[in-house]
Amino acid sequence: MSGAVADGYTGRRSTYASLRLAFLLFMADPQWLIPSMIAPVIFGLVSFELFRGYGHYYLTYAILGAGMMSMWGQTLYGSGWATGQDREFGTLEPTIQAPTPYLYVVLGRVLWNVVSGLLGGLIVYLVVVAAAGSPPALPDPLAFVVLFLFVMLTLAAVGVVFAAFYVYTRYAGFIQNVGEFAFYVGTGCMFPVVLLPFWTNPIALVFPPTWALDALRYASIPGYVGFSWGFWPDIAGAIGTTAAYLLLAGSVFHRVERHVLEEGNLDHY
Repeated sequence: MSGAVADGYTGRRSTYASLRLAFLLFMADPQWLIPSMIAPVIFGLVSFELFRGYGHYYLTYAILGAGMMSMWGQTLYGSGWATGQDREFGTLEPTIQAPTPYLYVVLGRVLWNVVSGLLGGLIVYLVVVAAAGSPPALPDPLAFVVLFLFVMLTLAAVGVVFAAFYVYTRYAGFIQNVGEFAFYVGTGCMFPVVLLPFWTNPIALVFPPTWALDALRYASIPGYVGFSWGFWPDIAGAIGTTAAYLLLAGSVFHRVERHVLEEGNLDHY
């Protein structure tokens, strides 16, 4: 029944149930508060103190860097756990064989990671603003919020792809630990990608958040100099790569479902 949803079941119901369970698991295991909400606040305050007085927009850089640390860390680790928990608990094959496609189950977990990442970003914002005594200078606050949410969508797309490929490996934890800070730097979470050696730029552009973050900085920091093509090509690139990631994730999950239905297990992986 791969790709089909039986009567009485909907993708929306499965996604909501998965999101609710992810929330309950998060609340039951408070260790996640450290990487997703506490550590980014510390980095944000350190960045604020280091760059205090470096112009009108240093506060925006500090908030963006620490806020993205919270959101990407939660997305990366949560995506690995999105399929890893089923493997650990022995529920991967039964869940994949359920009437609803497994993609909806993973999507609910990734959506919770997005919500918790946004909460972590909000905490970073409030703490750093409190330390600074004033909010950051934003030419268009509404555009900043919209683009910030768009960046989260691009992160979620990467998370779904990672979750799909994590089915094929038992080393998801190793990949997470190695890739976390590399991704912070390589996609421009911590500072603009254009500051890195030129040969790294094509690699960075493979990831949707690289495009979205560059567009966010163009919209929120007057005089910002990022990729030479500017704001709107950044938006187009972010939309295109995000769509490609979601299509790739759907294809991989479809392949996994077919394998489970044919073989009955994922012992090969």
